[in-house]
Amino acid sequence: MDKVPNCKYIISLRTVLLFLQNKLILTLNINLSISEYTFITLLGATFIIQLFYYLIFFIRLSFSSKKGNEPNITPPISVVVAARNEEQNLVNNLPLILNQNYPNFEVIVVNDRSWDESLDVLLAFEQQYEHLRIVDIPDVGKDGYAKKMALTLGIKAAQHDRLLFTDADCIPTSKNWIQSMAQGFSNNKMLVLGAGPYQYRKGFLNKLIRYDAIIIAIQYLAYAKAKIPYMGVGRNLGYTKELYDSVRGFKSHYHIPSGDDDLFVNEASNRKNTSVIFHEEAITLSTPKDSYQAWKEQKSRHFTTGNRYQRYQLFLLALFPISTGIFYISAGVLALLNFFPLYILAVVSFKMLIQMLTFSRPFKIMGSKNLIFMAPFLELIFLFLTPSLISKSKHL
Repeated sequence: MDKVPNCKYIISLRTVLLFLQNKLILTLNINLSISEYTFITLLGATFIIQLFYYLIFFIRLSFSSKKGNEPNITPPISVVVAARNEEQNLVNNLPLILNQNYPNFEVIVVNDRSWDESLDVLLAFEQQYEHLRIVDIPDVGKDGYAKKMALTLGIKAAQHDRLLFTDADCIPTSKNWIQSMAQGFSNNKMLVLGAGPYQYRKGFLNKLIRYDAIIIAIQYLAYAKAKIPYMGVGRNLGYTKELYDSVRGFKSHYHIPSGDDDLFVNEASNRKNTSVIFHEEAITLSTPKDSYQAWKEQKSRHFTTGNRYQRYQLFLLALFPISTGIFYISAGVLALLNFFPLYILAVVSFKMLIQMLTFSRPFKIMGSKNLIFMAPFLELIFLFLTPSLISKSKHL
């Protein structure tokens, strides 16, 4: 098991902050009430925690290199796509995968118990592309295996050891997507994490969906770069058959409908076998939900797997939003108390500035640079939404 990141930096920074805070209070000869002192301390402590996340973790994506460790490696790749009732998506998106600029790859599409015309579409494509292979799972009225059964059969059908995964509703942003992700398999890396944000649509809901997916990507990619891999997304993910077999595939969580991506990565990844590929040509874009209720149900399902992460990972993931919430609450209370409002405004503004500067390049790479100035506002919205989503997930 990987060791928990050393927290001495947070403790040291907090000690320095408290010293400066007390020094400032004595210098200005301020008489504080207990409530004022409490909220000043909370504001300062959470401000330092926020800086820790942005400047120790998230900033790593701002300096992400386009090239892998070894340029132009081209191992044979099997792209696996599980598709259920994805007739139109296959028509629109599959050619973008089949026509990739890569010398040696196959595309395996698992027709997962579809009752639309997906199989006919695939058979038509098979006549045009010799590197397309079809695995057909007939619909026999049973729905107990979910996506993991389809992926298991796709992996078994793959001719190559290195596997790349995406979904039928995803499109690669360039013809060099396979080439880009293949670089992650260099230096004996067995697991490759990529980003899979959502496509632009009009409306505020789309902004929420895109922001949420980008923040999730920033977190799991940045943590992986810090040698703390904990999840990935099946929209853009790669690993080897050897790694898949080493953890017996999805066996440990086969009974859970979701988790073919994040639970697998959480179990199979470690600080040595995982790489991150993050640049414009290595992105896949997915079709977003078009209603709040559909998106809410999707988000709630995702929360059902989080409690299976390791404890220190849960701690790191929880500390960031909790410290964010306490930071804004403390700032708001101090503002209501009219306690040096200009200084409080300066601290909040500085935090937001660090946030936007740190997120600027990742947002741009993931095609949402127009959201960067909305990030603080969207962050506040998610602080209110997340508790209800977590609560709903407990009933699924």
